[in-house]
Amino acid sequence: MEALGPNDPPTVGSYRLAAVLGSGGMGRVYLAFSPSGRRVAIKVIRPDLVQETHIRQRFAREVAASRAVSGFFAAPVIDADLDADPPWLATAFIPGPSLNAAIHDAGPLPMASVRALGAALAEALTAVHAAGLIHRDLKPANVLLAPDGPRLIDFGISSLADSGTLTHAGAMMGSPGFMSPEQVQGKPVGPPTDIFAFGAVLAFTVTGTGPFGVGSVPAMLYRSVHAPPELAQVPDELRPLLAACLSKDPARRPDLATILRELTGGQGAADMFPPGWLAAAFAQAPITIETPPPLMGPTPAPLGTTPIPPNPPTDSRPPGATPSGARGSADMATREQSISPTPIPVAGEPTVRQEPAEPAPFSWARTTPEEPPLQPSRQPRPSRRRLLIGAIGAVGAAGAAAAGTTAWLLLDDDAPASRTLRWKFRTVGTTFSRPRVAGDFVYVSSNDGTLYALRTSTGAAAWKYRTNAALGSAPFTLGGVVYLGADDTNLYAIDAVTGQQRWAYQTGGIVHTAVGGGGVVYVGSADFHLYAVDAVAGTLRWKFPTENDTHSPTMAGETVYVGSSDTNLYAVDASSGEQRWKFPTSGAVSGIPGVMGGMVYFGSGDGTLYAVDAGSGNKAWTFGGVSVGAGPTIANGVVYMGGNDRTLHALRATSGEKLWTFRAAGDVSAPTVVGNTVYLGSSDANLYAIDAATGAQRWAYPASSGVHTVAVADGIAYFGTDDNELYAVRVG
Repeated sequence: MEALGPNDPPTVGSYRLAAVLGSGGMGRVYLAFSPSGRRVAIKVIRPDLVQETHIRQRFAREVAASRAVSGFFAAPVIDADLDADPPWLATAFIPGPSLNAAIHDAGPLPMASVRALGAALAEALTAVHAAGLIHRDLKPANVLLAPDGPRLIDFGISSLADSGTLTHAGAMMGSPGFMSPEQVQGKPVGPPTDIFAFGAVLAFTVTGTGPFGVGSVPAMLYRSVHAPPELAQVPDELRPLLAACLSKDPARRPDLATILRELTGGQGAADMFPPGWLAAAFAQAPITIETPPPLMGPTPAPLGTTPIPPNPPTDSRPPGATPSGARGSADMATREQSISPTPIPVAGEPTVRQEPAEPAPFSWARTTPEEPPLQPSRQPRPSRRRLLIGAIGAVGAAGAAAAGTTAWLLLDDDAPASRTLRWKFRTVGTTFSRPRVAGDFVYVSSNDGTLYALRTSTGAAAWKYRTNAALGSAPFTLGGVVYLGADDTNLYAIDAVTGQQRWAYQTGGIVHTAVGGGGVVYVGSADFHLYAVDAVAGTLRWKFPTENDTHSPTMAGETVYVGSSDTNLYAVDASSGEQRWKFPTSGAVSGIPGVMGGMVYFGSGDGTLYAVDAGSGNKAWTFGGVSVGAGPTIANGVVYMGGNDRTLHALRATSGEKLWTFRAAGDVSAPTVVGNTVYLGSSDANLYAIDAATGAQRWAYPASSGVHTVAVADGIAYFGTDDNELYAVRVG
């Protein structure tokens, strides 16, 4: 992002411009705010091109195409004015880097993430083609990596599938290296043209370079038409599919349905992108924005609860670097008993950034001497940054909280773990559940009934939200909202930045950890029901009955999996609430199930870990003799399971074969896997780091008392202890 320049207008239509997202040959794209404060991206035609008929035609076609394409993986149109001077188009703001920038910064993605990304793009192209359109410019720069999955953007040169191309003399539509042979040669194009570009994009994603190399435009165009694609670095499991996509003959390229089956094994693409799949790795340098007025009131006194700093830290940032906590602004709010929270701004500065993890809505706050405003930064980004990538499966890493649907892998920069205390924050009650890291905040629930929003950089409280009873569930974030199940029988939706309650849905019992996707939040209750609640309105979509306490669910594709104390695991249709199957055990199924590779993994109170086919409910294998605690964690083809017998088990996901065990001096928490390290809390007051491949202990960090479930984000481990402390410890 860049700050607005002297030639940029302050407003477009009713939208206030805040920053420049990018520029191209046809116009500029701005980050803007609607009158209500909603973030949008506005594309505006360059003033010197307004009178060009073919430019207006192309822009009108882009608007029409963008409106015609529906589907989760496309950016929806918010507003447009083709008669304005200049014309403009407003779409939903997608908080994340382009695929091109991501690969440039972090290198090629792991295979699980490549498959997930490919499935999402195939689903997006399916929506494009269903609208009777051909995108014609699929390339890494037109794929944005949002926190809940990628988005396909820029329909500026799309065309009707049954029409000729919209062009003019001397113009070439497309991007060298990703254009199909028929596109380069000016022949008629159809859906196979997008398939060719899809293959080139996936090859770029997995290798870091396009299949037709680099060089001059004529050279790249020649290779696209005449040379075979370079796929030597593509893994064997993906090479045949990409080779077929990159066939010179359009008729020999696979269709999108075939591609989806190959990449997902029949699973839905949306399942591969749970909230939090993309963590803080690609935030651009913060920019001070001075144009919009503050939206909040005057700055009050800070919260009474303050972080306990460690010994003065050594600042290892390079000269001129900005602390991460200064990148965003936040507001504070508190809710006492049943009184609605009152917004109370805290010190901060108005900045704009591409959100790296689950985004919080942008807000403005006054600056104070304690946090001076940032100056526009033009320092280069590091050449390689850490990135948390969502893979298919159960929660395997930091911050996934209780979502239970993905394993996250850390692309490490090989920096040694320093294991130094960044800060501590004292809560009134104990934090038993996994903290949730999203953007610049870590959200923690305490059994005193309070949800805290803490700045990851300093541990300072941004706001707190108090319910009417204890909190045993973990917070869950989606689309700038924190969803929280409480012992007072309510599911709360709380604004992630302000702490204001958006709505509360009351059930008939204690509410467990939520999960969500597709505009719906799913939650189990002790009233023997699984609920599907509209994420925006807070209204009931459906509820599914069990025969006892219904615990925390997980999602995979179009299915919600949930365990119950009635000894069954249920598979429920996410849209209708109809039962697909149930699997009986001999004990309560209380942990969060994990899903990966078409299998569901879960523990039962009968002392058994089960692996069940996700589609049919048929048993694949069991592993007995385990003391089941929380749900299993799946990462790198391994199922990790801890419990109340002080032992962590590592089993091969495909067979249940025991790989190793690790025994602590106390009961162990649910494990968190980041790269090749397993992080494990224990009641013996240690945070353990264990080699994921061998089970060997790497180190132990002593805390003041028993350590609960850990979240790890950007090299920092966050965990609660029995003596009501919330730790932030640098581990990498």
